[in-house]
Amino acid sequence: MHLTLTNILRNLFTSGTQEVPPAKSLEDEDHRYIRGDVEHRSPCPGLNALANQGFLPRDGKDITPAQVEQALMTALHMDRLAARSLTSALPPLCRPDGRFDLIDTRRHNVIEHDSSFTRLDFHQGDNYTFQPAMLQAMIDDADGGPVTLRSLAKTFMRRKRESRAGGAPRLPLGLWFVRLFQAVGVMNIAQTGGVLTKALLEAVFVEERFPDVILNNPKPRTVFTLAGNALGMLRYVILGP
Repeated sequence: MHLTLTNILRNLFTSGTQEVPPAKSLEDEDHRYIRGDVEHRSPCPGLNALANQGFLPRDGKDITPAQVEQALMTALHMDRLAARSLTSALPPLCRPDGRFDLIDTRRHNVIEHDSSFTRLDFHQGDNYTFQPAMLQAMIDDADGGPVTLRSLAKTFMRRKRESRAGGAPRLPLGLWFVRLFQAVGVMNIAQTGGVLTKALLEAVFVEERFPDVILNNPKPRTVFTLAGNALGMLRYVILGP
């Protein structure tokens, strides 16, 4: 999933005019964590976690954008504008029947893009498999403490240098904003006081599971909380971490 300024503005004027049908997987109240087959999963750990915990179809197949929108509001307490803005990037991945599989999100430069914090670049041949060493490097950027907006700025700049040095093309402006928002996506979803512990990061990225500290936190996740985190990180990017 990704968020752009265009998506926010478009959905600001339409979010109250469209009804979202309930996701069929939400009719089942069983949200136990059951890890799905990685061969049929997305490069996005958030989408995978929603499937692993039954907020989306557990097999990762035949999903509609409306199901994702409902899952984001139900599981992660997103308001409608934030959920709709995120899912508005999904239609290009959909088949003529309006559905997609999680594996379809591996398509380059739609949701997946270069300079990911935890996945290799497209030209390296595998742009969707989680790389444990890359998560550890993100944790190491925090210099022994929890991950913060300051340390995420270090990771953001480091991954840009690594990606460009490795031969990846420069990101277009639109995807640069996508990358900016994705960099603080877990921080915004967690709402844990501006810090991300190693245990929380491993739950999301390694296990692809949303822990109770996220699921049971009813604080609304909005485009404004996301933008606030993005601007907070960007301050360190510009002024130095």
